[in-house]
Amino acid sequence: MDRAPGEVVLLTGSNGFLGQHVLKHLLEDDGVSEIRALDKNFHCNNNEAESNYKDEKKKIRPYLCDLTNLESCREAFKGADVVLHCAALVSYDYPPDVVELRKNNVDATENVIKLCVEENVGRLVHCSTTEVTLQSCFKGGIVAVSIFKQESKLEVPENEGRLIFGEYAASKLRAEKIVIRANGTSLQNGKDALLTVALRPTLLYGEGDSHILPEMLKIAKSRGDYLLRVTGPGGKQQMTYVGNAAWAFLRAKDTLLKSPNAIAGLPVTVTDDTLVEDLILFCERVTRSSSNHVTVSSWPIPLGLSYLGAILAELLSDFGLISKFKVPPRSIVAFLGSIILYNRARASIRMNYWPKYTHEQTLAAASKYYGELASRKLQ
Repeated sequence: MDRAPGEVVLLTGSNGFLGQHVLKHLLEDDGVSEIRALDKNFHCNNNEAESNYKDEKKKIRPYLCDLTNLESCREAFKGADVVLHCAALVSYDYPPDVVELRKNNVDATENVIKLCVEENVGRLVHCSTTEVTLQSCFKGGIVAVSIFKQESKLEVPENEGRLIFGEYAASKLRAEKIVIRANGTSLQNGKDALLTVALRPTLLYGEGDSHILPEMLKIAKSRGDYLLRVTGPGGKQQMTYVGNAAWAFLRAKDTLLKSPNAIAGLPVTVTDDTLVEDLILFCERVTRSSSNHVTVSSWPIPLGLSYLGAILAELLSDFGLISKFKVPPRSIVAFLGSIILYNRARASIRMNYWPKYTHEQTLAAASKYYGELASRKLQ
């Protein structure tokens, strides 16, 4: 496969869940001469990432700076060929911290665009999420339905209040719109234009995950490794292994260089071959090898009753009677009741993306990681 020789790649959010996996792929890319790893901190989540930063032969240059402070990051952008923007505040907290989500997801993305333009960085691959399209299938409804829809059929809502994952998804949608609008913007040198693309992976799982699945495992552990099915028969939710999503970023950066018209200015859905099933059943599947494997109730609570309970829980939180939630109760009930499958034809055809890891490999990696999480003491 042809690659651009000697690329200088700036990776934002390099220490994050997705960023560490993108970094791993970049280290294996012979066409990359320098990796600029930008993050707020370099407290590593695993030994492999820590050794990556210490290995001078890999030509990694760490930049400890905050994208909400534009000038502190300028040096990292100087002379870069492409930016892979994975930095974000991934927070599903309820009640949400609206100010922090705006600063880290919207304002920071605006700063990335400005620095690309001012420092003549010609390509930007932005990490969005399919959650920017995840809305109730009709006004006043609860669940979403997406059956193998392509990007042209995945409408983003005019009313952000319809997004199932609330303010987090809304902040990611605003950031995506900024990136898409910036495509074709003239760079400071007056000769070239900025090429942008927004990748939309589904809910990610895998090594380093600290979001929805780990929270579900904590709930299970507090109930004796037991999870209730809370949406009646339930829906089916498509997930993507983080290593495959990370591989899509390399495919996107190369496509913007060699065939920019194929994806520039577009959102691109990223999935893989993970089995599509109820997220609760997925928790059971990936902990089977653990001594603390999760069991799932054979009888489900009806969707409507679960949603009413979720509304009550959020009201109690609003009035300070119970602590805040790591995931909004209404969001998780709506998500678990939704049928979510996507069409990745655009990624496959236009940027030659394929899942680098098979379903068997991803399930093995997930079982090891989440099995270890399930075996830890409750914190």
